[in-house]
Amino acid sequence: MSAEPVLRRGLLALALAACLSWACDDGDPVVEEDILARLSAIPGLTVREEALDAQFPASARFFVMEFEQPADHTRPDGPRFRQRMTLLHVSSDRPMVLYAGGYFVSLQASRREPTQLLDANQLSLEHRFFGPSRPSPADWSLLTIKQSADDFHRVVQAFKPLYPRKWISTGASKGGETMVFFRRFYPDDVDGTVAYVAPLARYDDARFVAFQESVGTAGCRERLKAFQRAALGRREAMLALMETRARERQLAFTHLGLERAFEHALIEHYFYFWQYDSLSRCDTVPPATGSDAALMDELDGRVGLAFFADADVDAYGPYYYQAAAELGFPRPFESHLADLLRFPGTDVPATYLPQGVTATFVENAMPDIQDWVSREGERLMFVYGGQDPWTAAAVELGGARESALYTVPAGNHGARISQLPVAERNEAQALLRQWAGAESRASGLQSQSWRLEPEGEEFGPRPPGSRQR
Repeated sequence: MSAEPVLRRGLLALALAACLSWACDDGDPVVEEDILARLSAIPGLTVREEALDAQFPASARFFVMEFEQPADHTRPDGPRFRQRMTLLHVSSDRPMVLYAGGYFVSLQASRREPTQLLDANQLSLEHRFFGPSRPSPADWSLLTIKQSADDFHRVVQAFKPLYPRKWISTGASKGGETMVFFRRFYPDDVDGTVAYVAPLARYDDARFVAFQESVGTAGCRERLKAFQRAALGRREAMLALMETRARERQLAFTHLGLERAFEHALIEHYFYFWQYDSLSRCDTVPPATGSDAALMDELDGRVGLAFFADADVDAYGPYYYQAAAELGFPRPFESHLADLLRFPGTDVPATYLPQGVTATFVENAMPDIQDWVSREGERLMFVYGGQDPWTAAAVELGGARESALYTVPAGNHGARISQLPVAERNEAQALLRQWAGAESRASGLQSQSWRLEPEGEEFGPRPPGSRQR
């Protein structure tokens, strides 16, 4: 028997129970029942409760869960896998924020910016093929934006009877674009989307080269380029230092090779500076006359040698596949280093694909998303950083209805609503509350009682290869 009818029957039973014990009218208050019992009644869901620390309200509860999903949604009776997710429960009478980082899911409770603004619940999902959320055996052809959207749709269907208020989806970078993909295929599953620093890239996207040639100031750009050339010009000394650090940390570089990993890290240093730092800190980059140790400390500290080692390359294999198959990727910004490179043109996702895996790029995948946003999108909010290279591939709103696009002046890849100029910040917050049917909360993001998530928690480790989101 198909698992889908079983799921639907279970959800109908949940909905009926909800209407018997709660008021089903969206305007009436919801009477709380034990949330763990209600979660445990969802077909295909396993759940355990974890303790919360003192930063969260005493009434909040946190759950780590796995939800059974079809590996291929076009064959619901076929192989299954278990998708990891977490739930920060505040009240069934509050909005729900559906969050995706686009990679792994943290098993530590956190509140994304919309969650804080709305005093909402938060359901956080791991993307298929990352961590343990991977079918076995892995059929990489099933790692598509449509299959991922199907995953999210089934989750929303399962949880909406428990959370009947408004739903807002959100994510940053790859998580932000993932939520836009979800809306393209299931536009009515949520009531609004806040996508932070979410690019729609092309294959070998030259827009990133043009952006990096003009970002910041000429003086800072030249300092960054001089650092790159100095490090590449001392290749043997730098490789010796890199080999020592690899040995001390037990890092293996069999996938890329030590020397190619070194070159890729140097190429990406320029991108990472603008992605994660600011113009005011340009003088922290060592000058070309700096010592070998100083240059290596800068490269390792800002980019991270470990991100080019086998463990991280393997962990982020699903990203490289997606970038090579549908998401697109920046053209490497390396022409100013051409005379010093031994592996030019190789800092691209195809170089990082899992062993034995190949990918064919789907040309119309991202244009289809952009076309949907421009023609049919509604209740979409995009927030970008003015100096973040990923802004080179910012979404174009076109005719999207009840939607907005904001840019944080001089902002980087950590751009947030809270960083916008006052008028735009107030406008964005009001629009979000309107979508969520939430009353204005005077404390907002300006209150010190709100804990904004640290950047690393939002994006996870920064994987290597074509300047990851």
